[in-house]
Amino acid sequence: MGEQRPLDALTKFIRAALPPQEDGTWKFHSLRDNASESFESRRFLAPAEGDRPQTEFFEYHWAHLMQGNRLSDMVPTFLKLMRRLPPKGLGFAWLACWVLLVLAGWGIFALGLSSEELLNVVFTVVGSGAVGVFLLFVATRFGPSFITNSFVDVVRYLDTSPRSYAVRREIRKGMVDLLRELHQAEISGAPRYQRIVVVAHSLGAYIAYDGISTLWGTMRSRLDLDSAALAEFEEVAGVMPGRRAGAAPTGEQTDDFRAAQWALWAELRAEGNPWRITDFVSCGTPMCFADRLYTKNPADFDQRVDRHEIVTCPPVPQADLGPGDGPYSYRWSGKAVLNDWSPFAVVRWTNLWFPYIPSFFGILGDWFGGPLRPLFGSGVRDVPVLGNKPWRFLPAWPHAAYFSYPRDREDADSVTKHLADALDLSAKLPD
Repeated sequence: MGEQRPLDALTKFIRAALPPQEDGTWKFHSLRDNASESFESRRFLAPAEGDRPQTEFFEYHWAHLMQGNRLSDMVPTFLKLMRRLPPKGLGFAWLACWVLLVLAGWGIFALGLSSEELLNVVFTVVGSGAVGVFLLFVATRFGPSFITNSFVDVVRYLDTSPRSYAVRREIRKGMVDLLRELHQAEISGAPRYQRIVVVAHSLGAYIAYDGISTLWGTMRSRLDLDSAALAEFEEVAGVMPGRRAGAAPTGEQTDDFRAAQWALWAELRAEGNPWRITDFVSCGTPMCFADRLYTKNPADFDQRVDRHEIVTCPPVPQADLGPGDGPYSYRWSGKAVLNDWSPFAVVRWTNLWFPYIPSFFGILGDWFGGPLRPLFGSGVRDVPVLGNKPWRFLPAWPHAAYFSYPRDREDADSVTKHLADALDLSAKLPD
C-alpha cells in the first residue's frame, strides 16, 4: 500500500500476530531472507512457544515496482465510478462530486443567464477549477500519502492498458516466485515449512489472491477417486449459499466448510502434494469493489466467475460432468484432480475490515475495506472489526491500523484478537 519502506509493515505485523513475552517484549530474530533475491528483505524467526511451532515471517515488498504513477491514471476510473452507484465506503466522495457538478450545471443552464453572466459563470468555474487543482496538488503533496497513493496504486494495478501491463506482470510474478520458493525450501532433504499462511492488506490482497490462484494451477495433485475428504468437501460445499442467493451461511455451515477445507488439504499432503498454503487473511481490501474496479461492471464480473476466470470460495462447480468427474475435480489416469479454479477448496479465506459509519456517508471508518462474501463466495469468513474504539471511527485512518494494536488482545472485538483467530498458529498439523 502506498510507498512503505521494506520491513516496516512486517515488523508491525509480527507484533500483532504474536503475543508479547511476560516482560512485555516480543521475541523474534532477524535472519537472511532465503526465499527471495531482494537485498532489502529479511526473514524473521519466532522460536516455538507452547502449542505454537517455530514460525518464520516473510514480506513480499512490491512498492518499488509501482513507479511512475500519475493522478491522471485515476481519470478513467473516476468517470466510470461517477456513472454508477458508488462503492459503499466512498459514498461521501461520490455524493460531493455530483453535488458540485449539479450546482455548476444548474448555474449555467437553468438560470437563463445572459451572455455576459454566462461568461462570468464560466470564468468562475474555471477559476474554481484552478483552485481545485491547487488543492489537489496540496493534498497529494502534503496530505497522508497512504490515502492518495493507495487510490492510484489500486487503479494502476487493475488497469489493463499497455502502460500498466508490464508493472502488473512483474508484481504478480514476484508474488508467485516467493510462494514457490517457500514451497520448495528444504532442510536436511525434507520440506522446511509445514504450513504457509498468506496475510495481505489493502491492494496487497489483490496481489496475494492473484499469486495463490496462479500458483495453484501448477501444483495441483491427484487424489483417489474414492477420497473421503473430497466427498465430504463436495457435500459441505454443495449446501453453502450461492453467490447470487444473497444469503449468508450459518455459523455451523461456515465451521463445517472450513473443517472440510482443512481435511482436504491434509489429504492432499498425505498424497505427497507440496501445497502448503492453508489460509489467506485479507485486511481492509478494496476487493469489495472488485465488480466495479476489477471488471467493467457487475455483469462482467459474474460472467468471469461463471467462466472460472475469477476464482471463488467455494469454487464454482463445473456444469458439464464427464464420466468420473466431480463438481470440483476431473478424472485423469484413474485419479481425481482438483480443477484450476479450486485453490479455495483447500485454502481457508478470512476477511477483516473496520466498517465505515453509514450515517456519515462513509466518512468515518475505513474507506477501502468491506465484506467480500457477496462477490467471492459464501466460504469467505467476513469479520467486521467492531472494537478498537474510538480510533476506528477516524476518517480513513483505520485503513492503516490493522496491525496497530499489538497489546489489545483481551477484547473479543479487537482486530488483534480476530487476526490471531484467523492465523490459528497453534493448529495441530497432520503427521
